[in-house]
Amino acid sequence: MNEWTTQAGYARLAELAPHPTLSTLLRRIMRQEGRHIDFYAHEASKRLDAHITARHATRVALQRFWAPVGAGVMPAAEVGFLGRYLFGDEAGEAALARIDRQIDRLPD
Repeated sequence: MNEWTTQAGYARLAELAPHPTLSTLLRRIMRQEGRHIDFYAHEASKRLDAHITARHATRVALQRFWAPVGAGVMPAAEVGFLGRYLFGDEAGEAALARIDRQIDRLPD
């Protein structure tokens, strides 16, 4: 989830704050995030598919403990602002819906 949300955040930032240098940097970072996503999604599918206990523990952990990257070290107001800035419009909601669909494809 962290990789998916981070990549989506970078994509939204590139859309909302277009700047040639920033856009180039964000595209590079997003490519790297894509490699991480491929690895983690493959491992998650394999491991969740093999163990019902892992599926249950993961579901509970995501529901109770997951938070966006950096939320534990940044003030809540800043995390909220960033979430609203990146995902508070129709395009942002669509990006989050894509993440939901990716999660839905994992074994449950």
